[in-house]
Amino acid sequence: RFASNAQTRINRENVGSLELAWVLAFPKVTDMRSQPAIVGDTLYFADKTGRLYAIDRKQGCVRAHSKVASGIRSAITVAEDGRGNAQLLFADSMAFVYAIDPESLEVNWKADMRLFETSTITGSVSYHDGRLFVPISSYEVAAAGNPQHVCCTSHGGIIALDARDGDRLWEWHATEEATKQGVGRDGKPLYGPSGVSVWSTPTIDAARNRLYAGTGENLSHPATDTSDAVVALDLDTGQLLWSFQATANDVWNAACLNDGANCPENAGGDFDIGASVIHATLDDGEELLLVGQKSGDAMALDMAGNLLWKKRVSNAAIGPDLHQTTTNGGIHWGMALAGERLLVPAADPERQRPGYDPRPGIHALDVRSGETLWFQDVERGCHLADEDKPLVGLQNMRVGKSRPLEEQYQCSFYYGLSAAATATEDLVFSGALNGILRAYDLTDGDILWEVATALPFDSLNGVEGHGGAIDVDGQVLAGDWLYVQSGYSMFGQLPGNVLLAFRLKQ
Repeated sequence: RFASNAQTRINRENVGSLELAWVLAFPKVTDMRSQPAIVGDTLYFADKTGRLYAIDRKQGCVRAHSKVASGIRSAITVAEDGRGNAQLLFADSMAFVYAIDPESLEVNWKADMRLFETSTITGSVSYHDGRLFVPISSYEVAAAGNPQHVCCTSHGGIIALDARDGDRLWEWHATEEATKQGVGRDGKPLYGPSGVSVWSTPTIDAARNRLYAGTGENLSHPATDTSDAVVALDLDTGQLLWSFQATANDVWNAACLNDGANCPENAGGDFDIGASVIHATLDDGEELLLVGQKSGDAMALDMAGNLLWKKRVSNAAIGPDLHQTTTNGGIHWGMALAGERLLVPAADPERQRPGYDPRPGIHALDVRSGETLWFQDVERGCHLADEDKPLVGLQNMRVGKSRPLEEQYQCSFYYGLSAAATATEDLVFSGALNGILRAYDLTDGDILWEVATALPFDSLNGVEGHGGAIDVDGQVLAGDWLYVQSGYSMFGQLPGNVLLAFRLKQ
């Protein structure tokens, strides 16, 4: 999540001159989540209708487009095909991985990654030495909220593929196969162990021939020691080399939002490690693994998986037992590293919970000690009456409580920092759930530039455009240009359908 001065000319002296150059809007889209890739002057962009676009990144014109079977969820990864040729790799909502020719946009191959019917892919594909490493998650965490669902039988994992043809090389399963554990209070059978999705993009350590990934909570009992953990796998075999568990006994699914029968006894707080693990090499050669968790904890591990420090940057986890959660608080999609400063966005929505003091904003931490170097909070910037604040998840759906979309755009309930951050040598960019993108000075956290994106836009391609929440992916930098996606409504945030291109004033 770092762009060097060789990759971008945007810096603290000129960032204030960024101006909007062009806008593209995409039909039948309300969520923008697939981080684009840039090759030369072509920007490759994908959307949730399954369309892949090759765009002139300076003019904004669409050079070519194609379509796959379902919505594209992951970022686009550019990698060799094993024969010296480039290919574009991404995953769709049905858990297929595609390899695409970047010139013709034709499919070289596609591979079914499902371990279970509920398997999906949320992170992105990592590449190393002719092999691809694919994180597997599951939407059973949400399906378990349905009273008719028999809970829970799926689990996450990582699958290695041959980049030439998509053949499977190995699989790592995050738990053993689920077996019947008993009967729930509704008389339906209960299965476990389950869960432990891998939500984020795996991190490659070529020197040690290892892969690192964070995992999610268990969905049902029994709890496993691989949940809410960082795991290290051998790149050649997928063998588990070590694991560090950040939170034990976190067993949770969406039934816990409405006291459904599938909610586990002594339910945990839903404290995934959803942000990619950062492998940091410091100025003196020391190496660390940097970890962000939905509990609101940032951590550093040594290369053997031992905890060096832990810093609570967010009050998402209430109390020492971590069994109360604010829902959608903490560290979500990705931290960034610039030199020896770790940049940590925190989401923290307002919730009426005893002892909860939300602190949405961005923190700069010293990577050696975890000490806070600076903190810059974010505010809503408008008044929202208590009766207009949504309930949590399914609770809000049951009571049918919603505000007109026009009012939500004017004053969003959500305004924290959930999306992945992007850092440079002297800046960090962080997008907010109310659509505001800010550039912070890396030294002291001063806001040097900000822009509102939850607005209507005239698009180059004539599609009606409106920005919304900035969530999931971070911003992409190239030369004088900054590319921003705006719109994300999955958890009640502001919908949108625009790709915005900013450039330094000429």
